[in-house]
Amino acid sequence: MEKETGNFRRMAKYRWLIASVCVWLLCAWVARQPVTQQPVPAKKIPAKAHTAAPVRRTTTAKKPAKAKLAAAVAAAETAPTDATALNGQGVMVDEATGLALGENMVLVKGQCTVCHSSKLILQSHFDRGKWVERIRWMQRTQELWDLGDTEKPILDYLVKNYGPLPVNFDGRRLPLSPPNWHTR
Repeated sequence: MEKETGNFRRMAKYRWLIASVCVWLLCAWVARQPVTQQPVPAKKIPAKAHTAAPVRRTTTAKKPAKAKLAAAVAAAETAPTDATALNGQGVMVDEATGLALGENMVLVKGQCTVCHSSKLILQSHFDRGKWVERIRWMQRTQELWDLGDTEKPILDYLVKNYGPLPVNFDGRRLPLSPPNWHTR
């Protein structure tokens, strides 16, 4: 009896090790299991289908370098690439972030997704005042830097693509219709 008690005490000493190995094995097993319900991927749009014919310039006047750069950035932001897709509403989006393609999308992607997921933007639908309030809150409490001249284009993009929804929805369902208990 004395010998069995000593073995039990020795085993109790390593219980945490055995338990952690079991948890590790369980996690490894779960990670290898196939996901039963995967999200539906967005449809990829081939880039060649949306490329426009090259535009020939008829004038010989050259654009200033700053204007050329702005035009190139705007074209790159709105042109479909291999990394674009159609979302459920039929809007062309960036496949990596889900942000709607448009002017200043790259700016928003660069400034906002440095600190938080783009899903935070996708689920929010605010007017300009509320977006400004959110930015000020992030600057005050989350150490967001001063956006400077980029704040107006960022706000323009956010209001255009993620402004208030047209449907009045207060988060509650409609009242149930009264039940018809007695039918004849």
